[in-house]
Amino acid sequence: MDPTDSIREPAAGSALAQEKPGLSYWVGILSLTLAVRLYLFANYYTINNDGVVYLQAARRFWEGAWLQGLASFYPPVYPVMAALAYPITGDWELAGQLWSLVLGILALFPLFGLLCGIYGVRVARAGLFFYALSPYIARLSLEVRTEVPYLFFSVLALHFLQRGLDGRNAPRFFLAGIIAGIAYLTRPEGIGLAAVGCLFLLYRGWRSGRLAAYARSAAVLALGFALLAAPYVAYLRWDTGGWAISRKAGLVFSMALARQGVGPDEGGANHSSRVGIIDFIASHPLAYLEKVFTDGFRSLGFYFEALHYSYLPFLLAGWLLFFRGRFWEKGDFLFLLLVVFYLATFALIYVTRRYGVPLVPFSLGWVACGYIFFADRLGDFAGARQRRYWVGALLALFVAGTLPKTLQAIGRDKYYLREAGAYLKTKTGATIGTNNGRVAFYAEGENRVRLVDAGELAAQLGKDADYLALDDAGLRAGARSLERRAWLMEKEFSYEGKERLVIFRRAEGG
Repeated sequence: MDPTDSIREPAAGSALAQEKPGLSYWVGILSLTLAVRLYLFANYYTINNDGVVYLQAARRFWEGAWLQGLASFYPPVYPVMAALAYPITGDWELAGQLWSLVLGILALFPLFGLLCGIYGVRVARAGLFFYALSPYIARLSLEVRTEVPYLFFSVLALHFLQRGLDGRNAPRFFLAGIIAGIAYLTRPEGIGLAAVGCLFLLYRGWRSGRLAAYARSAAVLALGFALLAAPYVAYLRWDTGGWAISRKAGLVFSMALARQGVGPDEGGANHSSRVGIIDFIASHPLAYLEKVFTDGFRSLGFYFEALHYSYLPFLLAGWLLFFRGRFWEKGDFLFLLLVVFYLATFALIYVTRRYGVPLVPFSLGWVACGYIFFADRLGDFAGARQRRYWVGALLALFVAGTLPKTLQAIGRDKYYLREAGAYLKTKTGATIGTNNGRVAFYAEGENRVRLVDAGELAAQLGKDADYLALDDAGLRAGARSLERRAWLMEKEFSYEGKERLVIFRRAEGG
């Protein structure tokens, strides 16, 4: 039974009619998507901490120091992409934003093909509307982060996987594997695309009695993935001395333990106290089970939050349609496998809302089915003449519950760090020490900027810095040393009195 069986065709002339969308539809959906993102671009204030690290690696690649670029905690594709965009933008922050913006818009096309192949045109058209307004997808489309580029590659990989299933086309399976490999080199969880894709192909082969044929398709997909993923895994083996799919796993696992109160504090975990996953599980099995149990609920909650709460009534209605009947035979059973796989994996390692954002496109088919279900029921209630008004009211209610979050300014609360960096950038020829990566990023100019860990601040205060820029953590770590040494406060930057960054200058003769 298809999940859209109970979704009836609308009346002729309806905006959600089943005919192929024409130019006016694409102009409208692209305009809506672009308008939301341009508004956010105009209300973008400050880079995030991860973005600073990505761009540090991008600079190494741009300079030709490939081994230094590969030594980053993060996979290489996004930094390489930023390095390629830098000659066009002339600004590192904009180079990172450019890829998130462009790929976030281009994702509309493979997403439409993916949803159309499984649900039909009507659901696909509605799904793109929900994509355009999705709060966290829209906001991350303007950030120097990997979530939206990864989202694009994952949707594109599944689009080719679906096309391969439709025509049993080996080149499309191979291309799906190649793109899944690019997704893995963007974010390590991309390995799950290949794993779930291969398992789904084997499952389809088992269900249809053609296991051997589908196993060959799975092997083609795995080969495409391995061609890109294997060299990076081999590099990690050479560089670290151990087998790993990512440098980041141990770090985020330490952060998860810190949140549970069974490891180093989360600030310490961010820097040095990285716990071996296997070693910890072997030595603390009960603590790990407690972590997984707690994070299982947290993972589901973050998934709902990543979708946003205004989407949940439609999602739940879509799930009711999906789970009615033999759901394991439906095309979107693959989406269920992906969502369950990733939520379980996050619970095993680390949970955060951003990790759930790439799952949003795979959930928009259910959201669109739920919306159309409600719209059809409103049509039954109101009659043909009044249908458009009731459906319009439903959409207005949804938009009112969504846009305030979608259009929220990005990084406004950290803008004081950008202001502090811009102030320090004017100190030509000075040596500047800071414990804040964002301040260091914005301060770079005709000067020397040293980024110092807060824990090492006391030892660094005696060095040759002319200025110190310390956030709250740096002030706590260096308070006594500042009192003993000749440093004078020059300027303070803050956000609503809650957070601050203080700039000190060395006193004459100090």
